[in-house]
Amino acid sequence: MTASLAVCLVATTLQAAESHQTDETMERLLEMNVTELAGIKLSTLSRKEQKLVDTAAAVTVIDAEEIRRSGMTSIPELLRMVPGMNVTRINASTWAVSTRGFQHQFSNKLLVLMDGRTLYTPLFAGVNWNLQDIPLADVERIEVVRGPGASLWGTNAVNGVINIVTRKTADTQGNRASITGGTVETLRGELRHGGTFSDTLHYRVYASGMDHADFRRADNTGAHDDWNARQQGFRLDWQPTPRDEATLQGELFAVKENPSRGDKQGGHLLGRWSRDLSDTRNLTAQLYYDHKVDTSFEVTRILDLDTQYGLRTGRHVWIMGMGYRLTSMELDDTALIQWRPKSRRDHILNLFAQDEIALASDWILTLGGKIEYQDEKGIYPQPNARLLWRASDTQSVWGAVSHAVRIPSSVDQDFRLTVPLGAVNLALRGNPEIEPEKLLAHELGYRFQPRGDLSLEIAAFYNRYDHLISLENLAPLPTPPTLRQFYANKGEGTTYGLETAVDWRVSDTWHLTASHAWLKMNLDVVDGSTDTTTTASANDIPRHQWQLRSRLDLPHDLELDSALFHATRIRNLAIPATTRLDLRIGWRPTASLTLSLAGQNLLDDRHPEFTAQMVTPSEMPRAFLASAAWRF
Repeated sequence: MTASLAVCLVATTLQAAESHQTDETMERLLEMNVTELAGIKLSTLSRKEQKLVDTAAAVTVIDAEEIRRSGMTSIPELLRMVPGMNVTRINASTWAVSTRGFQHQFSNKLLVLMDGRTLYTPLFAGVNWNLQDIPLADVERIEVVRGPGASLWGTNAVNGVINIVTRKTADTQGNRASITGGTVETLRGELRHGGTFSDTLHYRVYASGMDHADFRRADNTGAHDDWNARQQGFRLDWQPTPRDEATLQGELFAVKENPSRGDKQGGHLLGRWSRDLSDTRNLTAQLYYDHKVDTSFEVTRILDLDTQYGLRTGRHVWIMGMGYRLTSMELDDTALIQWRPKSRRDHILNLFAQDEIALASDWILTLGGKIEYQDEKGIYPQPNARLLWRASDTQSVWGAVSHAVRIPSSVDQDFRLTVPLGAVNLALRGNPEIEPEKLLAHELGYRFQPRGDLSLEIAAFYNRYDHLISLENLAPLPTPPTLRQFYANKGEGTTYGLETAVDWRVSDTWHLTASHAWLKMNLDVVDGSTDTTTTASANDIPRHQWQLRSRLDLPHDLELDSALFHATRIRNLAIPATTRLDLRIGWRPTASLTLSLAGQNLLDDRHPEFTAQMVTPSEMPRAFLASAAWRF
């Protein structure tokens, strides 16, 4: 039983159609070799753009071309491509997504951002994937940092950080329409328009909608987990002077799930301004407001302000800043769940600083940390130290030691659940005195590039967790017969593993990538008491995962893409080992038109991937998708 078993109202998927991008930036990307790709910049690890080869962390970047040619139609499915990511599907609208363990439908140790806006919900400490239905054609890249990112991004960035970066409006000019249909995602349509008000002010607007069919259960009956989503959004990018950049963007969404699971709607508005004060100084400020309504029981509002100052002086590159977040929640009781209190307001203040020091031409030391203050829980320091050594032009070694925390969610603290179990009831209670979960992480990595078209990356980690949320038994009540449990902080444990990835551009027309991830978890309770159990199981994850992906350009503007995934069994959930094969055939008959046919999970009719409490599981079916995208 997990700490989130009371909340069964979340369904997750982020759908979008394939994109066809013919702008000059994409054409240059397609021509890059592995050496040039190592120079691609990312911003998640250090809050500033830096080369991938200079990062002292386990980082994977999924670029726009990989997204387009993957055949995937959702962010969770795309994350299967990342070594060390645990991605399994519970039913048609619900995924269990995590990294380096602790996998369940409300994975609470992975921070997900979109253009700097957190998607991490304070209700159950996870992500509502299906509420972020941005078209994948507008995504520039997805940066995935496996390992803590709390020293810059704060609490909840425990086991990893995902940053979804959308494209600037100057790169999405003109019109684009796409339509997708298939056996599972029955229909999806997207329409985008990009234009300009002046040489310095560009914009885009879009609208999308999708309908998803239900899956089937193991007994071949319908799971009734069908759903649909509608979303509209806009973005403005303005550069009034050579030193200033400003962005304003917003979206509205509505997700209608099967009537038994409720509807969700809401939106957000984000503004960001950046100014180069000089050649060595930069200032950025960002403010956003997020509003979400679950018609069955929840209203959540978030106001977030973040400021950042960057300074380069001598051998030092400083990043420092501060932020404030106000979270307001209003919750209604349901037939099984009660909330005490029914409303809450949380204030979080933070300060962070990081210094990247060039010790020598081949050594880079990064020291940083973030201090957060939450009005109810106190102060949490989260320091971090990273060291990168460029052993040669073709090899580099890095290591890191980090501390991170996950603050308790509303489910952990406020909810009360009473479930009839035959002749007895189960009463599960949140704990207002629950403390944050804590992590001390050790990481070591190696990068080797023997040739310009071949690279190897290896990352090893050892994580020590304390104060993990556990379930503690209380004396049962005789009338009516009731078993009682509440949350405590008696869990502890370790995880360790190894992640390996190989990238090989065989020729100008053939690109191969392969990876393997091995993970071992050891979880227990502090006092070893039989009256206490951990809320996470060491056997809820596959021990090994492999993947092999191929992108092949054929004559006559044809593309053949394939991916083979394998995961060993999940012992605790009785999930057998699974092997999945995806294929995609694409054709560009003209510069503005892309047609494709994709097949997913082609090796069997359907199979289970994960199960969860109070979420009726269904099985992942074989699926086919046909798509057309037209730029005009």
